[in-house]
Amino acid sequence: MRLERSQQVVIAFVVASGLISFWNLWGRSLENHGYIRYAEIAREMLRSGDWIVSRLNGEVYIDKPPLLFWLIALPSSLHGSVTPLIARLPSAISAWIGVMILFFWAKRVHGTIQSGLIAGGVLISSYQYFFQSRLAKTDMLFCLFVLLALYFFHLGYGETEKGRKYAFYGFSFFSIGLGTLTKGPFGLFITFLIVSIFLIKERRWRILFSREFLFGYAILAVAVLPWVLLFVGRVGWQECITLIRENKILSRHAPFYLYFVQIWGQFSPWSIFIPFLFYCFCRKGDKIWNSGESLFIIWFVALFIALTLFKFRTSRYLLPALPPFALMLGGMWKKRLTTFLVLFLLAIFAWHGREIIWTKKDLSYSPGMVLVNELKPFVKEKALLTYRLDDSTVEEINFYLDPALPIPLLKEIEYLDKYGLKGEKAVLMPRKIYEDLKGHEDNSILFIHEFNYKKERLVLALY
Repeated sequence: MRLERSQQVVIAFVVASGLISFWNLWGRSLENHGYIRYAEIAREMLRSGDWIVSRLNGEVYIDKPPLLFWLIALPSSLHGSVTPLIARLPSAISAWIGVMILFFWAKRVHGTIQSGLIAGGVLISSYQYFFQSRLAKTDMLFCLFVLLALYFFHLGYGETEKGRKYAFYGFSFFSIGLGTLTKGPFGLFITFLIVSIFLIKERRWRILFSREFLFGYAILAVAVLPWVLLFVGRVGWQECITLIRENKILSRHAPFYLYFVQIWGQFSPWSIFIPFLFYCFCRKGDKIWNSGESLFIIWFVALFIALTLFKFRTSRYLLPALPPFALMLGGMWKKRLTTFLVLFLLAIFAWHGREIIWTKKDLSYSPGMVLVNELKPFVKEKALLTYRLDDSTVEEINFYLDPALPIPLLKEIEYLDKYGLKGEKAVLMPRKIYEDLKGHEDNSILFIHEFNYKKERLVLALY
């Protein structure tokens, strides 16, 4: 049976976007322009068998909810270990699904398959989207759930059949719940803010209290509360309060104008068309504002303003603003497919070329992997402890050494005895700290070996 031309285009788009998302995903170590922390949390989750309380270097970790860690740990349990490819898969799969959703959404709203191709192509070839899809972090997964929540809301809003409306709103709130389990309350806040502004604009704010939305709120609660209750039950209410008070994740201060500068690089090469979009909106403002595209405008502007007003800022927070930008560009540029394809191919070759360069320099960008390979012959059966190292260094050692129990980070040398280790302990520490200990302690500390690590020297000693 011969496929129609439109079906052939859809299949070609799905295959091409998959190749772009997954090609060479296995090529680099996690440190090489990547992120090892969440992979290490998943590794400790597997080792401990505790899928409720996340831990990093043996300590309870509450900076992020557990959904990403589950998605890394589950396939890793089948494979037997956490690998860079498995750790990156949730982000890559999320990016691929997001591109396909955007393709069909743009085609539905703008009425042409060219709009779908452009919107999906803009998204996957944007600098930030491409490289975030290749990191073992929460941002791409969160972006997908924001996209799904608003996509299903849009379908439900335009639906007249009662049962389907309930289903679409239910999927929307379930996606909000998954976003909350990925990145915390921000997933709930930002999506609900966009939906609320849109309904107020449409003068249909009563939908927020409709039966369909009440059903959605129940779905949201069912998605989020079980893990919250299990976590509190396992850790204890007072300990949870203490962990929240001591948490310092929100510390990324930056000037209020950060996103006005970063958007040009993060959305490249398509950011050069931001003035073009602004000009089109000025010319066709009323028409666009009264069409289905108004949700995209509200999504982009509300998110941008919310991020700007939020005092903790970093460039990757812009990622969920990319889909509405791509959707708007797909509608405005649907008759310029050839020009789009030229820019699209140039961007994809440029980003993958940069990836190849990073892959070739893998060892120089993976000091943790090199350090552990040098450590192994000296440690062997000895119990290894670390003293006065950075948390990130201990993460790398734990991940690549893969001990049965996380290697602890000592803050004070006196804490050695609390681990109940008999005999000599192998302790890894900065060179300066070793010299201080050697000058003030007796001869119970014995030098074993010295290692190069990033811009410092580390000493392994028996204590």
